[in-house]
Amino acid sequence: MRLKLFISALLVISSLGLKGQSLELMAGNQRVFVDVQWLKPFDKEFRWTLFSRTRATVDYENNTDLFSGAYLNYTTKSGIGASLVGRIGAAGAGSDIGIHIFKANDTWTLFGLASISLQKELQYSWFSILRFTPELNENWRFFSSLELFSVFNEAGHAFSVQRVRLGFSRSEYSFGLANNLSEFGPDFGNPDNNFGVFLRKNFN
Repeated sequence: MRLKLFISALLVISSLGLKGQSLELMAGNQRVFVDVQWLKPFDKEFRWTLFSRTRATVDYENNTDLFSGAYLNYTTKSGIGASLVGRIGAAGAGSDIGIHIFKANDTWTLFGLASISLQKELQYSWFSILRFTPELNENWRFFSSLELFSVFNEAGHAFSVQRVRLGFSRSEYSFGLANNLSEFGPDFGNPDNNFGVFLRKNFN
């Protein structure tokens, strides 16, 4: 029942046509994954931006997980800048500060952020997204995306996730094969693979 309500809410969101937003739905062999993102520029040069994302998962036993983060960025002409991050999720709430790089053109996009937690406990992380979307013809593009996120603390590696997407794009839609791989603990043990398919819509 919870899974049905969750998917229904996503369909309502996708019908709103919100500006500057993207919605991805991934149906995997272990769980359903949803990712909602939007980017708000505060100037024409995109020096100051606010990037927000909310991720949610529901497995087939109706166990849920939710994460939401907001990234306030200042980016120089070189593509390098500073970020202030606020986040809340199942593991609790917190804030980070870091340095990022952002490069983009019509074919590829790169965002990378190295950050450190502002809490007492030492925690630092790396987050990056690389997308490559070359044109195939006037209507279709190849779509590929690699997202990396790793968290470290005093004990070493705490958590990592790699999200891979391979498929095609037409107009505002992208679809294809997907995999979310998670690893836990200092020895990167207990890997969790969620294979499936994805559908992504951009709202411009």
